Amino acid sequence: MKAGTLQRSAALFVALVAATAVGQDATTRPAVPMNVGFLVLEGVYNSELMAPWDIFHHTVFHTTPGMRVFTVGREAGPVTSFEGLRLDVEFALEEAPRIDVLVVPSARHNMDSDLQDRRLIEWVRARGRAAKYVVSLCDGAFVLAEAGLLDGRRCTTFPGDIAAFRKRYTGLNVVEGVSFVADGAAITGAGGALSYDPALYLVQTLYGDAVARGIGRGMVLQWDLDKVRHLAVAPEAVTCYLPGDRIGPEVTAEAADGTRVRLVDMVGARDGVKAVVLTILAGAEAVDEAKRGGFWCEDSFSEIAGLRHLRLTYGPKGVLFVGVLCPPVRHEVLFGYDEGAFGRRPDDDPVYRRNRDRFVEASLKLVERADLPFDVVLFDPRFEMLDGRFKWFQDDQIYGTPTTWVLTADMEVAGPPFYMNVYETEGRKLRYGPDDIAGLIDRVLRW
Repeated sequence: MKAGTLQRSAALFVALVAATAVGQDATTRPAVPMNVGFLVLEGVYNSELMAPWDIFHHTVFHTTPGMRVFTVGREAGPVTSFEGLRLDVEFALEEAPRIDVLVVPSARHNMDSDLQDRRLIEWVRARGRAAKYVVSLCDGAFVLAEAGLLDGRRCTTFPGDIAAFRKRYTGLNVVEGVSFVADGAAITGAGGALSYDPALYLVQTLYGDAVARGIGRGMVLQWDLDKVRHLAVAPEAVTCYLPGDRIGPEVTAEAADGTRVRLVDMVGARDGVKAVVLTILAGAEAVDEAKRGGFWCEDSFSEIAGLRHLRLTYGPKGVLFVGVLCPPVRHEVLFGYDEGAFGRRPDDDPVYRRNRDRFVEASLKLVERADLPFDVVLFDPRFEMLDGRFKWFQDDQIYGTPTTWVLTADMEVAGPPFYMNVYETEGRKLRYGPDDIAGLIDRVLRW
């Protein structure tokens, strides 16, 4: 979210992790040729196309097997680059072969009309998710971001367009002052003459340092990753849902009477659902002194006004709002429950049952009194969701409430959650607002 945006600093210009060691052992190199598809649109910029094309094409002279490079466009046939170079695109979108590395060089309309082309964006989204890597140069990052391929990742774009990039995609961690950023499967470059750098980085990652340096010598480039300003983030040991994951039938919450409800069934039983906003938040404290509007977590109380606005706006458009209320599992006594009431006690334990019933009863009163903006209200008395895969891997806080996820109608995770509620600071707690959530909802509705 906005607070997660990385700021320029000297420490940023070195790799955080030694990701370049990947692929240097011959046994880990690709065993078959890697298919590299370049998305070539009218007005493509020469540097952003030709620099990575040269690097990837030259792998065949330095390793076996190398990369197979080809061009893909809206249609097969001629296009003209921004600088006037006539190019012949090999494949139309729907005719392209398998793509292991999707490369999006910047083109003239990447910041405007290309982003309105649903056929194009949906193709990028589908092929990018199926690829092992996606690479953008300069404003090609706008196309990847519009397709949702940069959600939850650090990224960069052309230096002069950083402000516009941040404004349009408020939830991204945008890095400036670097040649490229490599975060997991997404590699984004600043473009221009620096477009060789992310391509050589990927070659080094896949085929090793010797191959990358050999190609560099052939291009009269003194390739040395340690001297390139970049940010490389190794894949983290994540256990949470990531963008593109699908919520399965194993995910359940409780109805008020204790019946287990599968989220996929609950959504599937409703007609006309185009997207789902799932908010996991605090329920009621047992002794209601109205300090936080009856919620045991004041951030959850603060979230309600924004969610009410979103529901009024998007409810009529087919967006289903689901709230899952959680008890204070680690500080029960502070909020009027018995110590350890919601811990590892069995379901038939009288202490658990008594406190669970008190929690649900108080929460139902809270739902009615506060007019909570949800179409469906469920309960998670064991705090299983935010102790499990709904706990975002970058959230190091104890509770993580409230946390809002935006899902597609078929329960696919559309982007990273909105969770930046900073307990240890004074003043405003939530580091995101309704407009941030609305931006992701709009993207899902366009999909």
